Amino acid sequence: MQGHHPRQPVGRRAMQASKAAEPVRGARRTGKARVEAPFVSLERACIDLLRANDRGGYTVPSPRLYPHQWAWDSAFAAIGWAHIDLDRAVTELELLMQGQWPDGRIPHIRFHKPSADYFPGPDFWGTRDRSSITQPPVWASAARRLLELGGDGRRIRALLGPIDRSHQFFRIARDPLGYDAVAVVHPWESGLDNSPAWDSAMAAIDPTKAPPFQRVDKKRVGDPSQRPTDDHYKRYVVLVKAIADSDFGPGPLAVYDPMMTAILARAEEDLEWLADQLGHSELERGRGTRLCSGLMSRLYNPALERFSYYDAAAGERLEVDVVGAYLPAMLDLPVSARVLERLRQSYWTEWPLPSTSPEHPEFDPVRYWRGPTWVNVNWLVADRLPGLKERTLELIERSGFCEYFNPLTGEGLGAREFSWTAALALDWLRGCAM
Repeated sequence: MQGHHPRQPVGRRAMQASKAAEPVRGARRTGKARVEAPFVSLERACIDLLRANDRGGYTVPSPRLYPHQWAWDSAFAAIGWAHIDLDRAVTELELLMQGQWPDGRIPHIRFHKPSADYFPGPDFWGTRDRSSITQPPVWASAARRLLELGGDGRRIRALLGPIDRSHQFFRIARDPLGYDAVAVVHPWESGLDNSPAWDSAMAAIDPTKAPPFQRVDKKRVGDPSQRPTDDHYKRYVVLVKAIADSDFGPGPLAVYDPMMTAILARAEEDLEWLADQLGHSELERGRGTRLCSGLMSRLYNPALERFSYYDAAAGERLEVDVVGAYLPAMLDLPVSARVLERLRQSYWTEWPLPSTSPEHPEFDPVRYWRGPTWVNVNWLVADRLPGLKERTLELIERSGFCEYFNPLTGEGLGAREFSWTAALALDWLRGCAM
């Protein structure tokens, strides 16, 4: 993650809510923090959207489709809030950590209020108010950004213990073969929910075992073809029930995920930086280095110049050309330059980066994670792909704060008024990138 000196916010409302901050020792820098004239109105719109999606301590990803608190959405929202109101940004992460399970997992959803507008709810998960799986652990990286921008060190230091336990959860509960990598137990856990990366492993999940359920998501978007298929959804709910039936253990699926592993490796680096800055000595060092070694020794494919997935249950290496196979290039690995060049060659569409290679037989430019461009993925690697940030900001200016976008036409897809699209755009506009 790279940081900048913060700038004073644009607009009266933002000025009233924000705090000026001095740069933190060791903060990353990428250049001037000035909003270019064509994007001033976009910046104001980002601020207005985050305020509209604020639910008094947490940010809903989108009011109609996602009315609860999602884990990595919340961490991305905190980064946006840091440019508006640093105290509110820290509160976002505090509330996220408060939902932690005793074993350290951060639930991918917290259900703060009952709602019939989302499925599956807590009853279906077999819990009181949270889901039983986690999501990509970007909260340490978000906490680092907040401290770099002048956030309250005392409050952020109090988050380091829960963040550390969440990282340990991945080592203890999400590495069944001892690969020093992360295996996800549900496609939703990866964040790339219906990516073709999971198709092979999910074929072993019997959709006829799904209990009766009623989807809500297809009624909340204009075109149901933009959402996962009913067959995929049946398999998802079978896994939800299997995890509950195994006393919330891993269940029958375990697929090693290079993107999830890379995000955790970056998070471990950022957690160590935070510990150094804030005097937190109770931290095991070197976990990020081991994850990088696991990526290289277990998942890198030099012939394809990208990373593989690995189905632990089937003992099968999965060579799937999806964007997650390239995301470890966000790290300083010996192969990062080659992987980034391959990513640029294969994924630089009219509106990059598609979530699945356009050459993949399952590429679909409008269906969720099977082709569309996502702002959070672009944000993760934008500092290593010149021009990606600017092109993505143009896309948002053109098509609005959508959940995802057609990589060929730029059409906005999925949920509207999407929080991380606004939050990460605001982070870019204020001069920062991970």
